[in-house]
Amino acid sequence: MVELIRVPETANGEAVRHKLAQMKAEKVAFELPDGWVELGNTARLRLLQRQAQIQGSEIALITRDEATHRAANQVGIPVFSRPEKAVNGRWHMSPLLPLVDPAQPDAGLPEPPPWRRSDVVNRQARPNLYQARQRRIKAEERYRRPTPLWLRSLSTVVMGGMILFLLIGFAFYVLPASTVTLTPGRQHIVVDVPLSASADLDVPVIEDRLLTARLIETNIEERGSISTSGSQQKPTDKATGSVVFSNLGNTSVRIPEGTVINTSTSPPITFRTVQERELPGGVGSRIDIPIEALEPGFQGNVRANTINTVSGALRFRARVSNPGGTFGGGSQLVQVVTQSDKDALLAQLKEQVEAKAYALLAEELEAGEWLPPEGVQSYVIAQAFDQFDDDVAEQLDLTLRVLVQGVAVPDAEVDEALMLALQEEVPERGRLVANTVTIERRPQAATLGRSVQFTMTAEADYVIPIDPVEVRQQIIGLTPEEASQSLTANWQLDRTPEIYQDPDWLGTLPRFPNRIQVRVEYQEPVALE
Repeated sequence: MVELIRVPETANGEAVRHKLAQMKAEKVAFELPDGWVELGNTARLRLLQRQAQIQGSEIALITRDEATHRAANQVGIPVFSRPEKAVNGRWHMSPLLPLVDPAQPDAGLPEPPPWRRSDVVNRQARPNLYQARQRRIKAEERYRRPTPLWLRSLSTVVMGGMILFLLIGFAFYVLPASTVTLTPGRQHIVVDVPLSASADLDVPVIEDRLLTARLIETNIEERGSISTSGSQQKPTDKATGSVVFSNLGNTSVRIPEGTVINTSTSPPITFRTVQERELPGGVGSRIDIPIEALEPGFQGNVRANTINTVSGALRFRARVSNPGGTFGGGSQLVQVVTQSDKDALLAQLKEQVEAKAYALLAEELEAGEWLPPEGVQSYVIAQAFDQFDDDVAEQLDLTLRVLVQGVAVPDAEVDEALMLALQEEVPERGRLVANTVTIERRPQAATLGRSVQFTMTAEADYVIPIDPVEVRQQIIGLTPEEASQSLTANWQLDRTPEIYQDPDWLGTLPRFPNRIQVRVEYQEPVALE
């Protein structure tokens, strides 16, 4: 059973030892307060452990102090972080030094040498320095005797043979070297690269195919004309005739020139008098007055007895009628302006503006910029026609003002994006041939406000990569003919491999890879990594 003792914060190490001396338990666990460091060194713990050894007890500590924990481990005292582990656990104290018995202090010590033993019978004299030196001299004499001549000669011959064997092996296997020169073949690649250039982007993101751009614009004023295509009947002559006014009263009535009279038909046709006359007084008095239609055209030709209405206050004093019809009203076919004429002229001028727009915007380009033709946009600012719809005219004129915009793309960013796309298609350690790179722009670019999207096609040849390490492993120990056939079969080469051996003693390539040098020779002087 474990006896648990809680140490107060005011106690010291000596008080703990006295408390232990009063205990009769076989196992005692001391629970130390937090921050209590009285037992934080090995000397005090050794005294506490010695007291436990004297009275035949075992002790353990319960603390979280790291210094006390390390000191307890050094002297063999168990340490726990919680009381229940010490009370319920199985533990033993393992002291590093045994307890010294005051009655027999030499107990446990090794046997002393013979010359220090207390018994006189077995006591021997302690050897002196002269005797020890003589024993060493005799032991060294055995190693100083000369080796027999035959043994020395034999060792010399054996050593010389070994050196000669190593030299011969070095000459035949290590000294020969070979140089293999390979000219790799080419492979053609074609890459379609969709690009997007925006005037709202400050820094290009080449990996995502996003480029910067600059918005350029200018105003264009264009004038043009077109012959009108519409036609219609235009009234040209007014119908004429005469009417009879009848007096409704006894007083005379003055009929002024321009008196308006109408037919009773629907719609009514309007006429006017062309002379001023005096209608005599008396009911039923009559007078003839010539008239003409207000509007020219065939509608003024009316039948007899259809004009019977007088306009204004005069209708209460006189009545009107036409005993005969009116004649002479006519029209002719004339050209007029139609909406299709306006649309056609507007489209014509827009086409002319678009034809000029690219050249005018190109003058605004800076060095190293490119303007996609499909990226040019036009906006009509103002348009002024000189005629309205259905106006009689043989020609329609239009003044058009247009704002044209374009997105200028840096050539350097386009080239960088295309080269990156080509490099991504080239295998590892492959090399693009610079003078084989060609670039072609695909049509049908799309313009979205201040940005343009277009596709470029890049083509190039790349040199097929060759791994020197793999080449060396492939041709080790082969004859030059076998090596050439193997390399031609396994690698796409532009020409037959060149193999040079120095010296050519065995007729085969070296068996050590580091004695084979592989040179890759490119046909084109300029190539891109």
